[in-house]
Amino acid sequence: MDKKLLFFCCLFLSLASFAQDEEAIPVSWRYDIATSVVPIELPPIDFTVIRQQDSVNDLDKSLPWRYGIQQAISIDLREQGERIILPNGDKIWRLAFISEDAVNLSVNFSKFFLPFGSKLQLYSGNRQDISKQYTVADNRPNRRSGSWYVEGDEIWIEYFEPSEVAQPFKLEIESIIHGYRMGPVSQFVDDTRGLNDSGNCNYDVNCPVGEDFDGLKENLKKAVALLNLGNGYLCSAVLLNNAEADKTPYLLTANHCLDNSNPDLWSARFNWVSPAPVCGSVEDTPDLQNNFTMSGAVLRASNALSDFALVELVNEIPDSWDIAFAGWDNSDTRPFFEVGIHHPNGDIMKICRDNTGAVKENAQGTQVWLVGGLSEGTGNGWELGTTESGSSGSPLFDQKGHVIGQLYAGLSFCDGTQNNNEYDIYGRFGVSWNAGTTPNTRLRDWLDPLDTGISSIGTLANLLNVTEVEIVGDLQVYPNPATTTITVMNSKYPELTFALYDVVGKQISGGSLNATMNTISVSSMAEGVYFLHLVDQDSNNSIMKRIVVNH
Repeated sequence: MDKKLLFFCCLFLSLASFAQDEEAIPVSWRYDIATSVVPIELPPIDFTVIRQQDSVNDLDKSLPWRYGIQQAISIDLREQGERIILPNGDKIWRLAFISEDAVNLSVNFSKFFLPFGSKLQLYSGNRQDISKQYTVADNRPNRRSGSWYVEGDEIWIEYFEPSEVAQPFKLEIESIIHGYRMGPVSQFVDDTRGLNDSGNCNYDVNCPVGEDFDGLKENLKKAVALLNLGNGYLCSAVLLNNAEADKTPYLLTANHCLDNSNPDLWSARFNWVSPAPVCGSVEDTPDLQNNFTMSGAVLRASNALSDFALVELVNEIPDSWDIAFAGWDNSDTRPFFEVGIHHPNGDIMKICRDNTGAVKENAQGTQVWLVGGLSEGTGNGWELGTTESGSSGSPLFDQKGHVIGQLYAGLSFCDGTQNNNEYDIYGRFGVSWNAGTTPNTRLRDWLDPLDTGISSIGTLANLLNVTEVEIVGDLQVYPNPATTTITVMNSKYPELTFALYDVVGKQISGGSLNATMNTISVSSMAEGVYFLHLVDQDSNNSIMKRIVVNH
């Protein structure tokens, strides 16, 4: 068969099985709607004292890392937002906030209720960053919620309600978090950077750390999350497997991450991994934006004895997400070597390794694993990488890839492209297992609910038992017809690539689409029909989309 004919036979078979889904695009973007919304200006922030505090607090791993300032506000979207009625009777409510020089903004809701069929989205003023879509699945009994952040100093809140919805919604805002770090370089705060703010001795998680662990790491990194505490502070966390292997979304972090924060407002981001790793050098890590975020958690257990906190995410992990539930070992057995995976200073995911083997210690009443360094224990700290503020709550893995603790404190930091050979301490998982006399003070009731007496369990891949993963519903391609650019919204596939073909099968362009919002230029292409081929490199699943270019 002629190769071009074969190409188009496959192409049209793909087209027959794919329908464009624009559900993740705010409805107002699809219409030419004039707006009277004037963004509400938040009060300016004096960073003089804040920077002085950060210079001290950033050195203390027993504190969450501060990236933003909470601005209290009381706004009811129904009463104070702009309402638009579309010709078919559907309704849109919108309002916006602007906070001068913010690197990013996020929203906390004191009342949050979405009727069935409605949806809520947040996006930046320039429409370059967009949140996940919130639906009835995000409602919870206490009617509170917190969002992940949106890049930039202007955030829009848009609620859409189909005409058939009769039940009233509730969206009342109690605060906006003004992020001044963890994002693009901020010119007004000239001594903080955000992305790549962690020290130069850090190793991106995709850097090699040894043949005896690199295979394990490929799954374990998919369990680690950056945790937004809803109050302008960050920690790290890990998604845990349980004895039932039923994918209950338990997150393990540090007890001190609960200080002055409410899990109702927490949000977690998974798979924030650089596509081009930097391994202990001065180069900047390339960014990767994604929408692997979950909002809202319920505290299940915590104890200062081993500085642990276990929360359960309000919503289940979507079956299509390529993440993992990490295994653990509660035997309290000393590891041969150990590895930490974490998000230092709100940065992209990093990794560190110690070959000495952590030892048990009592840190003024807290039962810990000690990664020995110059001033405590034996050894020279981490052989590769380090941890920093913001790594708090991050998991410590033994040589088998089992979680054996979470970061409590330490003095390990970067000194240029080398670490300072100092120590770190982690609350011990084996102690946390039976840390108290009630379920809310120990792990065993949650991770082994049938009391099987199991001492260890392996990592569970979320995609396990999913026989086929179609690239449908998590990708949006618009506008179509296109004039200058095509936008591809990708909320699922960190290894997505594209190839753009003309009608005779000649490839016009190609590349990576691993960000949440991606643009493909068509401004120099002749008017006509083209075909966009999207491939998930992890699973090799693909689709083909017919594109019309009309200048």
